[in-house]
Amino acid sequence: MNTYQLYLFLLLIVMLIATTAMTMKQMNEIRRLQELRKRPRVITVEECEGKTTTRDYREGDYVGLVSGQCPGGGPKRVIGIYAIKEEKKGGRSPI
Repeated sequence: MNTYQLYLFLLLIVMLIATTAMTMKQMNEIRRLQELRKRPRVITVEECEGKTTTRDYREGDYVGLVSGQCPGGGPKRVIGIYAIKEEKKGGRSPI
């Protein structure tokens, strides 16, 4: 085996390792996206001057938290935190 063949063999090994690593990375990304789809959407319900509003959950939210001030000067309080299961739309998945 001459040096040229040895270099070709090493290049082949490096390309095989790189291809395997990229494939594994892509598989992990697909798995992560599938997990994100399974998670329910979490919303926070706030009450401000008798009006109820919803927003996306933020880390640290809890029922009873004063999350800000209302335009009239009163406290804006978190009155509920709920998980909403997203409904699947008809049709096939793009993946």
